[in-house]
Amino acid sequence: MQLVSSMPAHSGPICVIGAGIIGASAAFHLAEFGARDVTVIDAGQPLSGTTPAGAGFVARFGADHNRRLGACTIPLQEYGLAFYRGLHDSGADVEFASNGNLVLARSPAMLETIADGIVSHPQAAPGTRLLDADAVAEVMLGAVDPAAVAGGVYMPEAIQVTTALAQQEIITRLEDAGVQFHWGTPATGVRIVDGSVAGVETNEGTIDASTVVFAAGMWTQTLLESVNRRLPLVPMVATRFVSEPAGLSPLMPSVQCLELGLWLRELHGAFSWGGGFAYRLLSALQEDGLEFGYGRPVSSVLLDAQNAHQEQVAEVFPALSGLSSTETIQGVPVYTVDGGLYVGAVTGIGGLWALAGDNESGITHGPGMGKLVAQLIMNETPFVDPAPFRLDRVDPSAYPDEASMVASMAEDRIAEVAKLG
Repeated sequence: MQLVSSMPAHSGPICVIGAGIIGASAAFHLAEFGARDVTVIDAGQPLSGTTPAGAGFVARFGADHNRRLGACTIPLQEYGLAFYRGLHDSGADVEFASNGNLVLARSPAMLETIADGIVSHPQAAPGTRLLDADAVAEVMLGAVDPAAVAGGVYMPEAIQVTTALAQQEIITRLEDAGVQFHWGTPATGVRIVDGSVAGVETNEGTIDASTVVFAAGMWTQTLLESVNRRLPLVPMVATRFVSEPAGLSPLMPSVQCLELGLWLRELHGAFSWGGGFAYRLLSALQEDGLEFGYGRPVSSVLLDAQNAHQEQVAEVFPALSGLSSTETIQGVPVYTVDGGLYVGAVTGIGGLWALAGDNESGITHGPGMGKLVAQLIMNETPFVDPAPFRLDRVDPSAYPDEASMVASMAEDRIAEVAKLG
């Protein structure tokens, strides 16, 4: 997969703020669609943000009535699946595996819920199927105790990648294509002339730009506020552990379990895992004294919470019992009040765009979000209807504070986690 540029429909300089998987994907596709002058700035150092903390799951998660993403996101998910497969097929080492995803149920009631949500979805991928406990044990290659589960739903199209490797591969290809990167360069404002973007103010001076893309994760809200705009966004701190080697098969599917609030996968024979038990509102942790700059947070409270939950997870995955962790990593996913993604123009300011609200699925949606915004900027025909992703689909004034945002997410698993904060 190489960057092949067509004749540009947009000739002015473009600045992307944020070099995580979403911002890097935007820059990648801008260059692919013919942008000749693209600069990426990031307040941190390479791979220092939230992307490397991600689990690396990619699947058609929109084909599930139990998720709030909606079917409008399925084309983005399909594009993500194809994008990472393309990186892998071109020889890039992103630790790609095409093992499917298993949504586990511990109780018959939950098994019925996930079957109705996924197997019965009209856009379920071919081969999506309901498994009993013994079939779960078989597909999990011995990693699950069948006596601890009622069954599950297998999603065969799902893949997994190592997020840091995928991010680095995109950055390397952008550098090879002549895209300029400025690391350790926080944006301090946007220069606006006659109602349109004219540049980005940074701690190292002004970068000229006629188009600016905000793709800075939790800092996107601060950037929007600098131009008197706002989106209802809820930053959380999430935690991922990597265990000691556990002898897991590299052919094991990735796993999700709503009852445990869990996601889990194999990584180099070990468990890479986390879940809602070690997530908290960023604001709540900051009130308790958490401090961090432009890198990743380190919350000992959440590390302790995950350690305390390990034996409960080990009831289903016995090999995890008693294992120490060789790596702990935390990031800050950002959630939206309606569960959707934001991709679009910032109202009232010419040349200003934003990508926001990863909803803990930036690795899945990053390539598609980047492609869509690039097509809109470059006046290409969008590969998916952009209307469901517009920034103005939600009235920010309806959510004056974070409490009102969390309240609007009633019955969503993230709202339940937020209450723990």
